[in-house]
Amino acid sequence: MSRAPVFASAAMRELMAQALRVAAARSPVLLEGESGCGKDLLARYLHEHGERAAGPFVTLHCPSLSAELAESELFGHEKGAFTDARMAKPGRLEAAEGGTLYLDQVQDLEPTLQAKLLRVVEERRFERLGGTRTLSLDARIIASANVDLRQAVATGRFREDLFHRLAVVPLRLPPLRERREDVLPLALCFLDDLRGRGRTAARGFADDALVLLRGYSWPGNVRELRAAVERAVLYADGETIGAAALPGTLLEQPQTLWAGQSSRPTLKQLEQAYIRYVLQAEGGSQTRAAAVLGISRKALWEKRRRYGLDTGPADKEQ
Repeated sequence: MSRAPVFASAAMRELMAQALRVAAARSPVLLEGESGCGKDLLARYLHEHGERAAGPFVTLHCPSLSAELAESELFGHEKGAFTDARMAKPGRLEAAEGGTLYLDQVQDLEPTLQAKLLRVVEERRFERLGGTRTLSLDARIIASANVDLRQAVATGRFREDLFHRLAVVPLRLPPLRERREDVLPLALCFLDDLRGRGRTAARGFADDALVLLRGYSWPGNVRELRAAVERAVLYADGETIGAAALPGTLLEQPQTLWAGQSSRPTLKQLEQAYIRYVLQAEGGSQTRAAAVLGISRKALWEKRRRYGLDTGPADKEQ
């Protein structure tokens, strides 16, 4: 069984309650949300908590297939159906019998295939390519989209009738920036997984790292957070991950520097925080930090003295 979604936010608690309520139904489900927000994990959760959990979970990743290949992969084909069809082959619809068929990023299906899929969803029957025997569909369909399918319908890129048939049960996964309470539980979950595989000895995050994790908007959502934690364990020492081990992109958005504060910082506070971060990232080397900041070592020393940052003899100058 796959890992259950990790969350602490009210938005995800409500979503998971809805998911558990509809998991046992047979109606099609449409999962909507930005790329990387966890639609694949939720699709498996629905399958594993439904009445077809003992059956197969079959995925068709729509963007990776051409129109011709996608049709063959979905419906299967008979021997001689096309040039390279040297033998009969069942498609994903048959492979998912008794279980779930997951159409990942369904918005990328070609219009002709959308029409054929509509018939399958409505009539629950289909034929292999080149075949004449009608087969019955015995699988639940879950589809996902990382674009607004309503907008795709409005612009003519997606069939309206197919949208309504797939969206009998629509579930929207909020992006990570809308559920910041989930960032730390997810980060700790990824860290625990890496430690369990012997990839790190780290057990948690320092306060300065927590500020960055909570303040960043995570445009790549959960997938980006996972990558950030994997990167951090490569640069962390000991059992605590500090800010210097996290990707520098977390400081590209100014709000990460005042996360958790009641008011926005002044330019002086921003400069002070960024200098501290660069020094940490460069291992305390004033020479390298000055190069990153684009100022001289003397100017950096003066700024550190002005802001009360450590300028003692222990500073590294290499």
